[in-house]
Amino acid sequence: MEKSNSRERLGAAALMMMTFSAVFAFPSIINNSIQIGLATIPAYIFGSVFYFLPFILMIAEFASANSGKESGVHSWLECVLGPKWAFLGAWTYFFVNLFYFCSLLPQTLIYGSYAFVGRNVFSGDNGTRIIALISVVLFWLATYVCIKGVSWISKVTGFAGSARLLMGVIFVILAFVVIFGFGEAPAQEFTMQSITPKFNWTFFMTMAWVLQAVGGGESIGVYIKDVKGGNKTFVKIMILSTVVVGVMYVLGAVAVGLVVPSDVLAGNFSNGIFDIFKILAGKFGIPNGVIVRLVGVILFLGNLGSLALWTAAPVKVFFSEIPEGVFGKWLVKTNEEGNPTNALFVQGIVVTILLVIPALGIGNMDSFLEMLINMTAATSLLPVLFLIAAYIGLRWKKDDMKRDFKFGNRGFGIAAGIFLMAVFVFVFFMSTFPEPTLLKQAIAGTLPAGVANPIGTLAYNVVGIVVFVGLAWICWNRYEKKQKAAK
Repeated sequence: MEKSNSRERLGAAALMMMTFSAVFAFPSIINNSIQIGLATIPAYIFGSVFYFLPFILMIAEFASANSGKESGVHSWLECVLGPKWAFLGAWTYFFVNLFYFCSLLPQTLIYGSYAFVGRNVFSGDNGTRIIALISVVLFWLATYVCIKGVSWISKVTGFAGSARLLMGVIFVILAFVVIFGFGEAPAQEFTMQSITPKFNWTFFMTMAWVLQAVGGGESIGVYIKDVKGGNKTFVKIMILSTVVVGVMYVLGAVAVGLVVPSDVLAGNFSNGIFDIFKILAGKFGIPNGVIVRLVGVILFLGNLGSLALWTAAPVKVFFSEIPEGVFGKWLVKTNEEGNPTNALFVQGIVVTILLVIPALGIGNMDSFLEMLINMTAATSLLPVLFLIAAYIGLRWKKDDMKRDFKFGNRGFGIAAGIFLMAVFVFVFFMSTFPEPTLLKQAIAGTLPAGVANPIGTLAYNVVGIVVFVGLAWICWNRYEKKQKAAK
């Protein structure tokens, strides 16, 4: 008994903070508010209740069924779908990270610009090309650092992560003080009409951003054995965490509407988060130069930490999980730090291509960032689709698998899985394919200046997904043929 409990060292508060840190991202509130305004409020409510909560409970069930394994997503997929689909699912987790860099890098540079200069230096006609080029240089620098070892970076990440959480909480509190303490009128009109979503292409595309914002809970599932009280405590805390995160997202969206006029937000992806803090700081007499540099430093350090961690960790985990022989020996070769140096090199080439292609075809910085954010959100749904499919399979064909926790009875679990699958497929389609109106304008040659060409965006999204998934499929089939030949 003593041995089985030796790892139960995570308390309820620690688990809740881990979940909050993994899921809550204040900048996503700004991006969603830019896109759909006050409709962000019901969007977050829907995402929390109908996605985050049931998905977290499904993850808890997977973790319970694989309590003797440590590798998380790969183990969860393999126990239901088999090794091939586990490999493809793990591969999607790896390659969506490549798309994530495309939005992380330019945002990091903009944050750094505000931290050191106090403004965005990447505006202008050539801004997208300049920031794409510097992003490539920054990523290769991060790759070099990761090859040498990044054990120090956890200190930066821990500090900046806590500061980002505190920044979001402080914004919400101060925004409410301005309205209910100072007695100022809200910057935007809160009515049923303004809050009710317009169920158009933009709203459903933005739902991918919302679902991505409340995602990340699957990364916490691997700690179920470390929680004091085991499964029961884990499930209770995850439900409570879901409520807290959902409430914080909703309050954040309300706070933005209370103090930030809609015209300040409109299309303002590059500078939005700094403009809203300048407005809020002005209410308390804090100089703009001070607040933008403070926010810039916090976001810049946080993004640098994310960049260092996500450059090396997914590559290292992925190539350590997959069966030996799927890829050639050259690609999985590691150095004395245990990092697959050649895989990191190939990753750098791919990220360079993914950054350069859209930068060559988009002149407007905000359109460039909007496309990258949307692309990141759309691709991030792919690994979740694998997990939902595996969960449906678990309840349908392997419901007798031993586990301490189940998300409802068999029928309820299957229904919940099918519902989430339908939502995700729909949102994935809407976020991957551009709005039909823009396609018609592109074909007719009447596309507004600075707007990303939807035909190029569609080709970029679809071809990218097909190429990356197709490559993994080919590698696995070749591996299977070698295995059969060896037998």
